[in-house]
Parts: sequence; C-alpha cells; structure tokens
Amino acid sequence: MTSLVLAVAACTNEDMDVSLNHTAEGAIDLSVGVEATPARRALTRAGGATSAYYAMKAGTQVRLKVDGRWTGKTPEAISQKTTCTTIAAESGSAVNALSFTEDEMLYWDDYGTGDPNNKTNTDQGLNVLGVAVDGKDAAPTIANDSQWESLPWDVVTDGDDVLGSDIIVSNNLTAYQFKNRNDDEAKKIIFQHPLSKITINLKAADGFTKGTVGATKYKFEKDPTVTLTNATTLAGISDAANDYALTKGTVSIARAVAESDGTKETLIAGTTSTTDEDITVIKQAVVYPGTQLGATADAVIAIVNADDNIYYIRANEIHAAIDDKGGHTDYKTLAGYNYIINVTVKKTGIVLTATVEKWVDVNSDEVHPVINVNTTVGGGIYKPTGANVFAFYRSEAIDKGYNNDATPEMEIDGTVDWTNTTTLYWTSHYQHYHFRGIYPDTTTVVEDATDQTQYVEVANGDYDAATFPSNFVMGMPEIAAGTPCGNPDHTQVDMSIHGICAREAAINLNFRYMMSQVEVLLTSSAEGAHDHVDLSNVKVELVNVYNTGHILLKDRSAVVTGTAADFTLPQIDDTKHQYLGVIVPQALPYTTAGAATNLRFRITVTNSDSTKDIYYADVEPILKKGTTEKVAPKGKWESGIHYVYNLKVTKTEIKSTASLTDWQTEDAEEEVWF
Repeated sequence: MTSLVLAVAACTNEDMDVSLNHTAEGAIDLSVGVEATPARRALTRAGGATSAYYAMKAGTQVRLKVDGRWTGKTPEAISQKTTCTTIAAESGSAVNALSFTEDEMLYWDDYGTGDPNNKTNTDQGLNVLGVAVDGKDAAPTIANDSQWESLPWDVVTDGDDVLGSDIIVSNNLTAYQFKNRNDDEAKKIIFQHPLSKITINLKAADGFTKGTVGATKYKFEKDPTVTLTNATTLAGISDAANDYALTKGTVSIARAVAESDGTKETLIAGTTSTTDEDITVIKQAVVYPGTQLGATADAVIAIVNADDNIYYIRANEIHAAIDDKGGHTDYKTLAGYNYIINVTVKKTGIVLTATVEKWVDVNSDEVHPVINVNTTVGGGIYKPTGANVFAFYRSEAIDKGYNNDATPEMEIDGTVDWTNTTTLYWTSHYQHYHFRGIYPDTTTVVEDATDQTQYVEVANGDYDAATFPSNFVMGMPEIAAGTPCGNPDHTQVDMSIHGICAREAAINLNFRYMMSQVEVLLTSSAEGAHDHVDLSNVKVELVNVYNTGHILLKDRSAVVTGTAADFTLPQIDDTKHQYLGVIVPQALPYTTAGAATNLRFRITVTNSDSTKDIYYADVEPILKKGTTEKVAPKGKWESGIHYVYNLKVTKTEIKSTASLTDWQTEDAEEEVWF
C-alpha cells in the first residue's frame, strides 16, 4: 500500500475498530490543498492572476473527522478522528499528499463498504471535516464533537506569531465514494480561510540609512511596530473607544465560517518577513470577518512606529481597493480576504524658511545745546540679495552639542534649498531639536572646554557689509517662552527650552546681524565763526569699551571678553566727517560708575601747527523720538542696531580773571555743543 495523504506528521487513528479486515478495500486516500484566498482575494491595487490553490507547508499537522453510516452496523454512525501531517508538495504542485503508517490509516472497510447492507452509504460516500494552521506541527485541539460545529478561537493580538491564529478549515468532501477513490479531484480536501487577514507592507525609504532590519536598499534600525487602531494620537491607543479589530468568537469547521462575539481590541500586527527584496518588513494580522477598516476615507486604521518615527495610516487607499473589488458592506472585512496596504516610509525631512532682519538704523537728531538726543527708528525684514550658503546647526540641548550637519542655500524668496547638501531628517517622532543657522558658512564655532558652551568669537573693527564680522548673522526659530510642543503624542514641554518637536511644517529661521554698528557724524559751526573747529584731521574714539567678545549659540547673546580699552572708530568719509565701526554688543561704557549716566566719546583734533585739542562728548542713551523709551534698553548696544550719533564740536571759551600782582590764567572749561 503506497497511498499518501496530506503532508506533515503521520495520522493517528482514534477509536478504530481493529476487528475489521482492513485489507479488503484498501486505505482511504486523501490529498489536501488550500484555497488561495490570501492571494486570489487579496485586496490591493497590484492585481495579477494567481493560482486557485496553494500547497501547505510540509509538516503541517491536520486534524480530520471522517463520518459514515450504514444499516446493520452498531453503532450505526461511524466517526473516526485522525491527525495527519503534510508532505512537501512536488515542484509546481498546489496540493500536498498526506502521510500515514499502516497502524494510523483509515480504511474503507472501517465504513463497511464491503457490507451488503451498506449499499445506501456506498452511494452517499463519506463526510470529511478538516482543520489545521498552515505550518504548525500541532493542529487545533478539538475537545469534543460539538467543537467541530463551534470551536472557540481567539486571534493573536500582541504581534507574537500572528499566523498561529490563521486557522484553516475544510468541509468540501460530503460524499467521497469508494468508486471515486482514484479520482484526484474527488479525494482532494480543500481548506479555506474563515477569518480575514490584514497585511501592511512597509518599505523603508529616504532617511532610513543606518539600519540592519530588511533586505531592501534602505533599512530600519529595529523592527517597526504596527498597531491596528482608530486612534489619531499615540496616547489614544489605550482608549478602548479606538479599538476596531474583532478578535474573539467561534469557528465552525462543519460550516466553514467564523463568527465574532463582538469583542474589539487594539491589535499589534506581527512581522512575517524581513527578507523580501522589495518590501523591507511585512506585517500581518488576522481578524474576524466584519472588522471595519475605517468608517471614512480619512479615518486612521493603523499607527506605525518605525525607529521612533510615527506614521498614521488612513483608510483612503484600502477603501478605493474595496470599492474596486465590490461585495463589501461599510468597508467591513470578508472571510478569506487579505487586505494589503503598501506603505513607503520616509523620515520627515527638516523643512526651513529663512528671513533676515536688516540693520535697524537709529539716527540721533542734532540738538543744541541740550544733551537729549531724539531718534528715528527704521528697519524691517528683508530677503537675501542672492542665494547664500549658510551653516545649519542642530542640537538636542539648548546650551551645547550643536553640530554643523548641513550647508543649505538661503534663496532670495526666503525658501531654503537642500539640493547641494545633506538632507536632514527628524531622527524620531519624539525628537526635539534646537536649530541655528550661521552666515557666512565659514564662520568658526568654538566650544568651551569647561562647559561645552559654543560660541563665535568677534571683535570690534571696520564696518564692511561683505565681510565678517559685519555680515555675521545667526538664525534661530523665534519661539515665545512657554510655547508647548504642539504634538499630541509628545509630552507638552516648553519648546523655547526643550526645542521644536518633530513636524512636517516648515520652521522659520529668523536671522539677525550679531554686531552693533556705531557711527559718528561730526559738524561744527560755520567756517570763520569764532568757535569753528577744523574737522579735517580728527580722531574719534569710544572710551572704555570692550573690543572682543563671544556670540553664544544658545541664545545669540553677546558676552564681552578681555578688559575695557579705547577704540578708534574708522573714518569712512573725510568730507562728511563720518566715522563708522562694528562693535561687540555690550553695555554702554558709562562715565559715572553704576549710575548709567553718559556714554563718552573722545574727539581729538590735530591743528595745523600739530597741536591737539581734545574734546569729550558725554551722551545720554538714545531715546525714541517724542518718548522716554530708550532705543538701547537698559543702556546697551544691541545686535543688529545701527546707532548714529550727530555731534557738533565747537571751540571752548577761554575764561580768565585779573589780579593786582600778575596775570593768572584759569583752566579752560571744555564745552561740546550738540
């Protein structure tokens, strides 16, 4: 006897009547195939023809119930239960043979085919029921005969071996007759999927360059998590109101149907492949028929966590596929259908726009003789005059750890072009970053060896709009203190402290000039007047200022370094008697310590006879015109402000007195007119 039936482990005959002569009619020969519902009924836009059946994996254990009845046999109904295993299908075959030993086989004699009183049953044939889980070496346990009609069955919800709950059943053989025992189609047990399957194909793409999970070009660093839920936030996953997967019920092997008891749960899809050449990770879940895949097209049906990047899968695409296929009600799953959702997973790119605040001009009116300089404030925001490459820094901490990760271009319209540099991505959905932009991109960032604070070194000097440090600008997002993260999946931290959270929206880097401009315009009384001063050979100095400093990346603030000294303002126009330099932002060098009284300029005039006259101009902090509001708050020269001082220099009056003894000259009191 060489009969082979279903492949995987030998069948064990239970309750067999060993008193019968098993050699009279031969063994009952069966084969098995699985209706190709996961492929043939797959709901995806891929399309394509598929085989009507596919073979089981070798070694799958199958539980069989073979029933027959005939008059005169006690008991009249004969029911034998057997477990079998499948043999590997031959190349190109969609069916398996079953493996039996002589002691484990079922025989036609057991069902009285040779009994003259069994004419009716011989015509009717045998009824065969089968149950298995493809690839499992242990068939589902059937505790009693009633469970062939109603077998309690829970699907896997934690993502562990999800296909272990993909039960398959067969009830197609209802009249397998002795006369058809050599007919391959007549003896084939056809298994069906009474449950529904959901497949989510994840393909890693841009930004996933460091991982090892998967066989595609881009890979994940760790196995992604896919959760079937209607939640629109991560926190919402724990809310039972967002559960939609039907996970519990009973399976009728006799009727080949699965019936849900209405239990809905959050379900984690399991990984079934990481070796596909086109799909990085294949995730699958088994659910009961009637599971609704989103009430509307924009409803979330799954949340994907890929290396801590969070993606929400909505129902739109699978709804379109269901509409094409037809036969569904309210987008509820059908038995034997595999709902395939293809997802290309890209990390969220960091998108920027840029604006630059122009120098704000603060001009003092010439006032005579009261030292109370009124001002006019200009300014605004403008775009670059051309495509400017800047250094882009980011850090997870506000005060240190900034890395120059890219050098994008700032375009005239304020957009940022990443074409010629590294495209940057949020490393995860939970990531918070502090961003800084620095122009020129060649600017050196220094790190303090003690506390890792990072800064740019600057110094007082000539003003040149095209060179450092005059053109030194630093950009950072402008975030009001206390602004929450804004991502409902995150802890709502203060972004001004903890950084901006992962998002698709563009982040505006607001660039500001980091130095202060100080300009002095000198005038005197009309030529020929008694107090006229010749300004053709004049040096203008700032008294007691700091000439070097650091601009900190953490907040763009300036810290002066070194010791205070005098600084000579470069002359840029002799005719206009104009002096201009860039100054490290700092507190004004007041002449009255602690009282914040006056800012002092020293003006040295070299006369034609090489003698020198020195004038001191003590100037109060500039006030906005018509107000008492200081343009330099708390008496500071601030970044990005262009301060213009209009000073009128006139000769001092020489005072003297007389005495009877001799002429005595009083020291002259110097006066400066404004």
